[in-house]
Amino acid sequence: MAISIGKLVFVCIFLILCVEMPRSLANEYVVGDKRGWSPGVDYHPWAYGKSFRVGDVLHFFYAPKVIDVASVDISSYALCDSNIKTFYKDNSGQTSITLDKSGPYYFISTSKQGCFEGLKLELHVI
Repeated sequence: MAISIGKLVFVCIFLILCVEMPRSLANEYVVGDKRGWSPGVDYHPWAYGKSFRVGDVLHFFYAPKVIDVASVDISSYALCDSNIKTFYKDNSGQTSITLDKSGPYYFISTSKQGCFEGLKLELHVI
């Protein structure tokens, strides 16, 4: 039984839409909005009320090589200690992270002083 060209084209378009549609629905967030990723900002109110979803992108803007951002586990987050478990770290001044799975995410500055001054963010992705 042969598949018609029309059905094949339909299947190809359907598959492309299935892959591309979730990307087009993704939101992009500037962490801390106008204040960016900087000491003294409370990121809990910033994250509160937002519905983070798989595919969303976080943009961290900060002073390069002075401040950094690291994706860490819950222990590192709670203790402001990046030596426990760090998944990703960057100090370029412009870090973009795509939320690629559901569940909790934890971000800190690897500088203990920076982390204790508020450079830490916890969010949950659905």
